[in-house]
Amino acid sequence: MIVIIIISLVYALTFASMRKNQKEPKALRAENLKSTLMEQGLGHTEGEFFCLDKCTQCFLFQSGETTEYSGKLALGDLVAYRMGRDQKLEKMDFGRYRDHPVCLRFKLHRNGSSTQMVLQNKSGTYYLPALFGETEKVDSLEEAEKLWLKYNNLMEDSGEYY
Repeated sequence: MIVIIIISLVYALTFASMRKNQKEPKALRAENLKSTLMEQGLGHTEGEFFCLDKCTQCFLFQSGETTEYSGKLALGDLVAYRMGRDQKLEKMDFGRYRDHPVCLRFKLHRNGSSTQMVLQNKSGTYYLPALFGETEKVDSLEEAEKLWLKYNNLMEDSGEYY
Protein backbone atom coordinates (compact mmCIF):
# COMPACT_ATOMS: atom_id res chain seq x y z
CA MET A 1 0.00 0.00 0.00
CA ILE A 2 2.84 2.41 0.90
CA VAL A 3 4.64 1.59 -2.38
CA ILE A 4 1.49 2.41 -4.36
CA ILE A 5 1.11 5.74 -2.53
CA ILE A 6 4.76 6.65 -3.20
CA ILE A 7 4.49 5.73 -6.87
CA SER A 8 1.26 7.71 -7.19
CA LEU A 9 2.84 10.73 -5.54
CA VAL A 10 5.90 10.61 -7.83
CA TYR A 11 3.61 10.18 -10.85
CA ALA A 12 1.47 13.19 -9.83
CA LEU A 13 4.52 15.40 -9.24
CA THR A 14 6.01 14.42 -12.59
CA PHE A 15 2.85 15.34 -14.51
CA ALA A 16 2.49 18.60 -12.58
CA SER A 17 6.01 19.66 -13.57
CA MET A 18 5.44 18.60 -17.19
CA ARG A 19 2.37 20.81 -17.43
CA LYS A 20 4.33 23.79 -16.11
CA ASN A 21 7.05 23.23 -18.73
CA GLN A 22 4.60 23.26 -21.65
CA LYS A 23 4.57 26.58 -23.42
CA GLU A 24 1.33 28.44 -23.48
CA PRO A 25 0.65 29.74 -26.99
CA LYS A 26 1.74 33.34 -27.49
CA ALA A 27 -0.93 35.96 -27.84
CA LEU A 28 -0.85 37.42 -31.33
CA ARG A 29 0.55 40.97 -31.21
CA ALA A 30 1.78 43.42 -33.84
CA GLU A 31 5.40 42.66 -32.93
CA ASN A 32 5.05 38.88 -33.32
CA LEU A 33 2.40 38.67 -36.05
CA LYS A 34 4.60 37.22 -38.78
CA SER A 35 6.66 34.89 -36.58
CA THR A 36 3.65 33.49 -34.72
CA LEU A 37 1.69 32.81 -37.89
CA MET A 38 4.78 31.13 -39.39
CA GLU A 39 5.16 28.96 -36.26
CA GLN A 40 1.53 27.95 -36.57
CA GLY A 41 2.10 26.69 -40.10
CA LEU A 42 0.49 29.44 -42.17
CA GLY A 43 3.77 29.96 -44.04
CA HIS A 44 3.73 26.43 -45.48
CA THR A 45 0.84 27.29 -47.79
CA GLU A 46 -0.35 30.44 -49.43
CA GLY A 47 -2.60 32.09 -46.90
CA GLU A 48 -4.11 35.29 -45.71
CA PHE A 49 -4.78 36.38 -42.16
CA PHE A 50 -7.40 39.08 -41.67
CA CYS A 51 -9.12 40.71 -38.72
CA LEU A 52 -12.43 42.49 -38.21
CA ASP A 53 -13.93 45.01 -35.82
CA LYS A 54 -10.80 46.71 -34.45
CA CYS A 55 -8.91 43.39 -34.57
CA THR A 56 -11.12 41.65 -32.02
CA GLN A 57 -11.96 38.74 -34.34
CA CYS A 58 -9.54 37.22 -36.85
CA PHE A 59 -9.68 34.62 -39.61
CA LEU A 60 -7.36 32.53 -41.76
CA PHE A 61 -8.04 32.09 -45.46
CA GLN A 62 -6.27 29.07 -46.94
CA SER A 63 -7.05 26.80 -49.87
CA GLY A 64 -10.33 28.57 -50.55
CA GLU A 65 -11.64 28.14 -47.00
CA THR A 66 -12.07 30.72 -44.27
CA THR A 67 -11.70 29.57 -40.66
CA GLU A 68 -11.77 31.58 -37.47
CA TYR A 69 -8.38 32.08 -35.82
CA SER A 70 -8.48 30.20 -32.53
CA GLY A 71 -5.36 31.64 -30.88
CA LYS A 72 -5.21 34.47 -28.38
CA LEU A 73 -5.40 37.98 -29.77
CA ALA A 74 -3.68 41.05 -28.34
CA LEU A 75 -3.44 43.18 -31.48
CA GLY A 76 -5.36 46.13 -30.14
CA ASP A 77 -6.88 48.71 -32.41
CA LEU A 78 -4.38 48.59 -35.28
CA VAL A 79 -3.76 51.10 -38.01
CA ALA A 80 -1.87 49.71 -41.03
CA TYR A 81 0.24 51.76 -43.44
CA ARG A 82 1.93 51.13 -46.79
CA MET A 83 4.20 53.20 -48.97
CA GLY A 84 2.31 55.50 -51.30
CA ARG A 85 3.30 56.71 -54.73
CA ASP A 86 4.73 59.90 -53.27
CA GLN A 87 7.18 57.87 -51.12
CA LYS A 88 5.19 58.63 -47.96
CA LEU A 89 3.34 56.19 -45.73
CA GLU A 90 -0.40 56.17 -46.23
CA LYS A 91 -3.12 54.56 -44.17
CA MET A 92 -4.49 51.36 -45.68
CA ASP A 93 -8.22 50.79 -46.13
CA PHE A 94 -9.05 47.08 -46.26
CA GLY A 95 -12.76 47.53 -46.85
CA ARG A 96 -15.39 45.31 -45.29
CA TYR A 97 -16.06 41.59 -44.88
CA ARG A 98 -19.63 40.46 -44.24
CA ASP A 99 -20.51 44.04 -43.34
CA HIS A 100 -17.74 44.31 -40.72
CA PRO A 101 -14.80 46.70 -41.09
CA VAL A 102 -11.52 44.91 -41.81
CA CYS A 103 -8.66 46.31 -39.72
CA LEU A 104 -5.86 44.06 -41.04
CA ARG A 105 -5.04 41.89 -44.06
CA PHE A 106 -1.74 40.05 -43.94
CA LYS A 107 -0.57 37.57 -46.57
CA LEU A 108 2.10 34.95 -46.03
CA HIS A 109 3.68 33.07 -48.90
CA ARG A 110 5.32 29.63 -49.09
CA ASN A 111 8.78 31.14 -49.45
CA GLY A 112 8.51 33.05 -46.16
CA SER A 113 7.78 36.44 -47.66
CA SER A 114 4.74 38.41 -46.58
CA THR A 115 2.84 41.64 -46.95
CA GLN A 116 5.10 44.60 -46.28
CA MET A 117 3.46 47.11 -43.96
CA VAL A 118 3.78 49.31 -40.93
CA LEU A 119 1.45 48.61 -38.01
CA GLN A 120 0.68 51.09 -35.29
CA ASN A 121 -1.31 50.69 -32.07
CA LYS A 122 -1.05 52.01 -28.53
CA SER A 123 1.89 49.68 -27.79
CA GLY A 124 4.02 51.16 -30.59
CA THR A 125 4.89 51.35 -34.27
CA TYR A 126 6.19 48.24 -36.07
CA TYR A 127 7.79 47.76 -39.48
CA LEU A 128 7.01 44.37 -41.06
CA PRO A 129 9.37 43.69 -43.97
CA ALA A 130 8.18 41.88 -47.08
CA LEU A 131 11.05 39.46 -47.25
CA PHE A 132 12.82 37.48 -44.61
CA GLY A 133 13.60 40.06 -41.95
CA GLU A 134 12.05 40.24 -38.52
CA THR A 135 9.51 42.80 -37.37
CA GLU A 136 11.20 45.93 -36.01
CA LYS A 137 9.76 48.29 -33.44
CA VAL A 138 10.43 51.92 -34.31
CA ASP A 139 9.80 55.19 -32.50
CA SER A 140 7.64 56.89 -35.11
CA LEU A 141 5.98 56.63 -38.52
CA GLU A 142 8.80 58.77 -39.93
CA GLU A 143 11.38 56.24 -38.74
CA ALA A 144 9.32 53.39 -40.22
CA GLU A 145 9.15 55.28 -43.50
CA LYS A 146 12.95 55.65 -43.58
CA LEU A 147 13.38 51.95 -42.80
CA TRP A 148 10.96 51.00 -45.60
CA LEU A 149 12.83 53.16 -48.12
CA LYS A 150 16.20 51.85 -46.92
CA TYR A 151 15.20 48.23 -47.50
CA ASN A 152 13.63 49.03 -50.88
CA ASN A 153 16.87 50.75 -51.94
CA LEU A 154 18.91 47.74 -50.82
CA MET A 155 16.75 45.41 -52.91
CA GLU A 156 17.14 47.63 -55.96
CA ASP A 157 20.95 47.69 -55.66
CA SER A 158 23.07 45.12 -57.48
CA GLY A 159 22.65 42.17 -55.15
CA GLU A 160 23.95 43.89 -52.02
CA TYR A 161 20.87 42.88 -50.01
CA TYR A 162 21.67 39.19 -50.34
